[in-house]
Amino acid sequence: MSSGRVVIVGGGFAGLSAAYTLMKRGVTPLLLEAGDRAGGRGKGETVDGFSLDMGAFVFTSTYDTAFRICEELGLPLVPSQMKFGHYRNGRWVTTTPEQSAWNMVRHLRTAITMGFLSPSGLRAGSRVMRQMYREEPYMSFASDSPLAEIDDDESFGDYLKRLRAPENLQVTLKGPLDMILGDPEPAGQALMRAYIGETMLHDGRVSMPERGIGSLSAALATQCADAIRISTPVRRVVVDDGMATGVVVDGETIEADAVICAVPGTKVPDLVPELPDATRRALGTVSYSTGCRVVIGLDHPPLPPGWHGALFPEHDDTPLLLDRSVFLPACAPPGKALLDLLIGRDRARELIPLDDEEIKRQMLGAARRKAPPGSALPEDDEGLFYRVYRWEEALCMGTPGMLAALANVPEQLAGRIDNLFLAGDYMGIPSVNGALSSGERAASQATDLLASRVN
Repeated sequence: MSSGRVVIVGGGFAGLSAAYTLMKRGVTPLLLEAGDRAGGRGKGETVDGFSLDMGAFVFTSTYDTAFRICEELGLPLVPSQMKFGHYRNGRWVTTTPEQSAWNMVRHLRTAITMGFLSPSGLRAGSRVMRQMYREEPYMSFASDSPLAEIDDDESFGDYLKRLRAPENLQVTLKGPLDMILGDPEPAGQALMRAYIGETMLHDGRVSMPERGIGSLSAALATQCADAIRISTPVRRVVVDDGMATGVVVDGETIEADAVICAVPGTKVPDLVPELPDATRRALGTVSYSTGCRVVIGLDHPPLPPGWHGALFPEHDDTPLLLDRSVFLPACAPPGKALLDLLIGRDRARELIPLDDEEIKRQMLGAARRKAPPGSALPEDDEGLFYRVYRWEEALCMGTPGMLAALANVPEQLAGRIDNLFLAGDYMGIPSVNGALSSGERAASQATDLLASRVN
């Protein structure tokens, strides 16, 4: 391939995956990234021998594209099975999501506390699990997942009401989603159930590159270094007579034979005013959570032995706690640990305008008020270092029907703006895997288009 320039707008996982795929197929694209480095919500950084993730932090078991790219780039994956503490009804219980009778017996008190064993909880919980197993092929974040086929206009909140799930069980099902994603009730039932299914159907198995997900974005950026231009925000995609002919950046217009727009779905309409009305309506279903993350380097484990994390689903101001050195020992020097505190929802919006020190103080203070027994959470002035990361647009949530609506976008663009391709987590099953898969797909479509013109 040599007869056309492909311009990629945005250097997150979708844009990097598109660039990587194009280069494997013999096309050297031009990737334009507004920030001072590529990586988007998958960036990481290294501090005093610690490997930190700034955004995304885990791969679930169906991340097929992510696993393959890690193998191609020589990034070893570390498998794990999550053990979490849950603060419920004023006390701590622990869970491992293994689906077995023995695990249920071992965690009988937990099952009672979390609402599974009341008469109404048994009825609703069994309905949830029966439907989950019946629809298991759909409950996947894989590149070929058919989840969009069961996406409808029912919200997750309405789904739980329809099943008559008691309040205690609703907290159990919504709590982890609420802490990480934001309020799951108005989001589509299909996507929210897929998040639960990724844990429940696969015994909580996860995998990560041994130095965190940031190492994947860094490896992709290194592979595509010759194609990347940083600190270059794109102001508009130029469309003329039904074709994307270039992009406008400060001071120049860059010509293109194909454009891959790999920015968040909320930003696409402003970049491409000529979008078909149906595509614009589909993109209007996309929304993102807001997130705030504090990472602290420690010289001791912060959580009880063996715990990967701690959840506070009943408390709006308490962050999710993770000890990433339990997941990934290589992320911290020997004898050291990494404590991550993450919060979404309205609480993240309240924190983001504050300075770093105040965000750390408030999030640590909330966690210490209900600290797990046997934990060693740091005081405000403790820790080897800390970092604060703010995400106005963190995880793709969407409204009911978003997946189904966006599945029609490629054919809406065909014949209207043939050489414009959209890529991002919203163009797959929203996740790192969805972003990577959509980038690959867009790159393949762009190279096929260029090849057809040559022939």
